[in-house]
Amino acid sequence: MTKFSLISRPLGTVERLVIAREDGAELEILTGWGAGLNAWRVPVVNGTRELLFGYRDEKTFRETQADTSAGERLSPWPGRTNNAVWQWNGNSYQLDNNVTWAKHSLHGLTHTKKWSLVSFESDEASATLKVAYDWTGNHAGFPFPFRAETAFTFTGESVTLKSYTKNVGPNAMPYAEGWHPYFMLGQKVDTLTLSIPESERLLLDSTDIPTGERVAETRFEGKAALGDTFINDCFALKGNFESASTVLASEKESITISQKSDAKGFRQLVVYTPPDRDSIAIEPMTSEPDVLNHHREMIVLNAGEELNLEWSATFKA
Repeated sequence: MTKFSLISRPLGTVERLVIAREDGAELEILTGWGAGLNAWRVPVVNGTRELLFGYRDEKTFRETQADTSAGERLSPWPGRTNNAVWQWNGNSYQLDNNVTWAKHSLHGLTHTKKWSLVSFESDEASATLKVAYDWTGNHAGFPFPFRAETAFTFTGESVTLKSYTKNVGPNAMPYAEGWHPYFMLGQKVDTLTLSIPESERLLLDSTDIPTGERVAETRFEGKAALGDTFINDCFALKGNFESASTVLASEKESITISQKSDAKGFRQLVVYTPPDRDSIAIEPMTSEPDVLNHHREMIVLNAGEELNLEWSATFKA
């Protein structure tokens, strides 16, 4: 007998689906807005631990979503595109400026769209929800049609995200991807430790666009106490390995974020500490910001070609 169910729990007028385990563990996905991770909660000794920052009511969602993009899949590019303009194969493309604080275009094209339910399956150990969105290519800023699918596999103590992208157009298509989750452990991040894989930190210009230069990163080797450290950086993972893990921990609990990081995998990691310091964004990405212009780590999908990516997060108490 399955321990899991799929529940419709709209966030006001925004479609929200919840994978629920019978003991109260839940994973919320805002299918009505980018199919992003909106909440992850697990039972603990003294109640319930909220592990993700998300939107708890529609008013807050409407007021803050554009500048937070919490939990969202970022495709067909993650991060900033400089001044909302990009160049490829001798052509120039104009995107929409979609944030209030800069002239850039951020986080791709699918993170504000309504995704459709493909399937839901469950057994004693886990449940998997699959959703999809079809980009038709009818925007002059990105005239490349593709199909995007995400499969969320939830055990209660872990969530694994497998993303699938297929170029359904007649021409080659540039592509990159990232995710934008904000993790929490029930206390200010100042009291937590952070460990990231061996990496180099990207240097940024005054508008937060990578310059192409990198420096060694040693602040988060081992279990580094965060304290009042402000972080808003992109890290390029070093070495060749199939998977890389970042660990956020308190004295008694931890979340391990693992990203498949092969040649066409999540080779970058963005970390950001919001001003309230209630959460920390730990964001697997396939490329640096502004990839549509500098083309480093850009993935090119030929007509009909498919791409599969994967990352996961595991809670331990």
